[in-house]
Amino acid sequence: MPPGIDCIGALSDGILHHILSFLPAQEAVRTCVLAQRWRHLWKCTTGLRIVGNKGPFWRWLNGLLFVSRCLRTLVLSGVGLQGTTLDFSSCPALEDLTIGFSVINVGKISSLSLKCLSIFRCRSYLDDRVRVSAPCVVSLKLLGFSGITPLLESMPLLETAFLTLGAHGHHTSQDICQKYSQSGVYCGAKHDACTNCHANNDGSRNCVVLGAISNAKHLELISSFGTVIFTRDLKWCPTFDKLKNLILNDYWCMGPSFDALSCILKHSPVLEKLSLHLFKGLRANVKMKGSYSSMERSSVISEHLKVVDVKCSVVDENVVEVLKFLCTLNIRFCFV
Repeated sequence: MPPGIDCIGALSDGILHHILSFLPAQEAVRTCVLAQRWRHLWKCTTGLRIVGNKGPFWRWLNGLLFVSRCLRTLVLSGVGLQGTTLDFSSCPALEDLTIGFSVINVGKISSLSLKCLSIFRCRSYLDDRVRVSAPCVVSLKLLGFSGITPLLESMPLLETAFLTLGAHGHHTSQDICQKYSQSGVYCGAKHDACTNCHANNDGSRNCVVLGAISNAKHLELISSFGTVIFTRDLKWCPTFDKLKNLILNDYWCMGPSFDALSCILKHSPVLEKLSLHLFKGLRANVKMKGSYSSMERSSVISEHLKVVDVKCSVVDENVVEVLKFLCTLNIRFCFV
């Protein structure tokens, strides 16, 4: 290529806006000094990546939300959010929002345009639940939230959701059953919350999370023992009319009655694949595949269920009890 040719400058404004969306916000703004043409390009970037919380961040972000009508992607990392509402109504093009490693002290997060929402390793110091209103979300991730679990409002277009609740590393939910910490037994789907449980008097008279995600086709629901949200929600368990693929961990497989597992299977009428991850860490040493007995099908679970995967570190007493329960539903297993 001949020397002196400005290859970047030859690109269209639309392509440059897209390139700028991958830069941290501060770096994107600094491109305004490159040349006359670049002076205002950063203002139309389709994405912003904001890291850190130095200076009057909240005032600056509020201003941003009133002027960024073409913003499609927003990534907030290591920031502090506060106020009554984080309202994205002035960002009508915003489709992808990620908030990570941040403090979310806002009463409500609201957007009518979001399609992908990811909240991970965040926490709230509020005494009430952060409400999340994003009715057009298609993909949701809520991972390792510290404090009181957010309350999810209806998401009728949701297709995929991945939720991890409870204690994960340094991130601990406040929705912990006090009875569990004392005796190892905690509130179940058929019982009221303990007197001392926060979930008993949090003002939420319906599902905190399960109701909002009941239209999803693919769900991964992970929780640590003692966390009460999923079992609390099962008292008002919705029907998962579209759910095809369900992944659960050992939280859902507590004997001897397996109330939580029974309840969610009963309310998943079109389920095709069930995966039970009964191991800690990233990998399982033992894998088993189950299928319905060819002659008999249980009326308790979906007639469409084709595959049941069970993964564990070792086939211990707890795993054996889970397999016995599934066998009562006419599911037979083999090692793979």
